[in-house]
Amino acid sequence: MAIDDLTGLTPAQVEFFDQNGYLVVENVLGDNTLDSLWQEYTVKLDSVATLLNASGKLSSDYADLDFDKRYIAMMAESSDVFQHLEISYPLLNENFPSDVPIHCGETTFKMLTDSRLLDVVESIIGPEIYSNPVQHIRLKPPYKAIQTDISKNSYVGKTTWHQDQGALLDEANDTQVLTTWIAITDCPEERGCLIAVPKSHKRHELSIHCPGDGIASENYIPESLLADDTGKKDFVTLPCKRGSVVLLNQFTQHAALENSSDVLRWSFDLRWNKIGQATGRPAFPGFIARSRSNPESELRDHKLWAELWETAKDRLVNGDYTGQVFNAERWSKYVNAPVCA
Repeated sequence: MAIDDLTGLTPAQVEFFDQNGYLVVENVLGDNTLDSLWQEYTVKLDSVATLLNASGKLSSDYADLDFDKRYIAMMAESSDVFQHLEISYPLLNENFPSDVPIHCGETTFKMLTDSRLLDVVESIIGPEIYSNPVQHIRLKPPYKAIQTDISKNSYVGKTTWHQDQGALLDEANDTQVLTTWIAITDCPEERGCLIAVPKSHKRHELSIHCPGDGIASENYIPESLLADDTGKKDFVTLPCKRGSVVLLNQFTQHAALENSSDVLRWSFDLRWNKIGQATGRPAFPGFIARSRSNPESELRDHKLWAELWETAKDRLVNGDYTGQVFNAERWSKYVNAPVCA
């Protein structure tokens, strides 16, 4: 569904999303934004390569390679590379590390506040938009190049079936959360595109998620429980071009195929809710991305955004934040359930 002069979604697109729980919107981010992100992360990866090579975690800084091939080569040696490029902290309820890195680049922030992207979001949740802090970069090397210890990490490996609501604390049970999955590279099936069960959101309920296998935050829906509101288990594949955005309802059952190609698959996973609603991850900072009623409240300084994340880390490290970061216990009662066997 291409839009040349995007100013939001058409009524037909909104209706499709409401009925099916997903929508692919093409040409949301322009070439300038995409190229700028590539440049920003090229510079960032160079600094990461220097750091990890100096610390002995890499055998080379791979300076002769372009960004995508360099990232793949570095990840083949050290899974530490990914966290340096991530835009959120690990989901840890205790022993939060003081030296955990995060990337809060200016171009990344500009993507979060991109007017064309926010026009799409506004079409679904309205004009008072809060940037929900459940946000991630997903830089997926070819699956065959991924180390075993992180192959089940959905940020770099295969993404199992789940609903995005399952990653939130109970405080967000009444919050309308919209996911925007943004393609920075082309994402055909062989690179690991998203797949979704149409109309599965219409139950408006959270399916049983089995505890993650080795990674606590990677809870998953067993395939035997996948179904739309009529009991059908059919799913659709959602291949898309760079600059496209896939919208997902918080209850839509979805996953991602593994990257079976020889090249990098890169996307961002950003989420949004109405201003004033609970985010479901209060340990991490969100911000007002758009407010038609109070434009002065919008955050437009990327340095302040970066400071919010640094302050959040300090609170976690120092013990000033005493709540949960992530509810790892929600699904633990199903660890021995037959459906999870």
